[in-house]
Amino acid sequence: MSAGEFAVRPVGPADIPDLCALLNDIIRIGGTTAMETPMTIESFLDTFFRSQIQISFMVAEASGGDLLGFQVLAAHEKLPEDWADIATFARVGSQTSGVGSALFAETLTQARRFELAAINATIRADNAGGLAYYDRMGFVTYKVDEKVPLKSGHRVDRISKGYRVISD
Repeated sequence: MSAGEFAVRPVGPADIPDLCALLNDIIRIGGTTAMETPMTIESFLDTFFRSQIQISFMVAEASGGDLLGFQVLAAHEKLPEDWADIATFARVGSQTSGVGSALFAETLTQARRFELAAINATIRADNAGGLAYYDRMGFVTYKVDEKVPLKSGHRVDRISKGYRVISD
């Protein structure tokens, strides 16, 4: 599927069950998200809608209606007031190229609209695909939290990357 065969749009209420299932597939595989426990629709709503101040929530939708991925931009209490935190999730096994770039283009438009200075992405060190994605988008590593414990007891570094939205 080519980039012309999907659209990026704001998420709607009807998307929630499919987005929750998409995320749960990623969580079950493991190794690419800090989330370790599959979500119910209620916990998905709590995580992405009720417990954070959302700036943008975009979804990539195939021409046939399948949801290919989503990206959330939200305020985070551990970041400066003019920064936001980004999270990106793509459907497992999707062969659609350009989804991540298209999602980020729309998210970046929203970040500029809200006059954010920067965007933070925190990625597990063992998530090679996530690290490569944020590198391709222009994010730069600025901090590493070493040996953060997982539920299993295994420890993995968390790499924080920043993207400068506005320049001085």
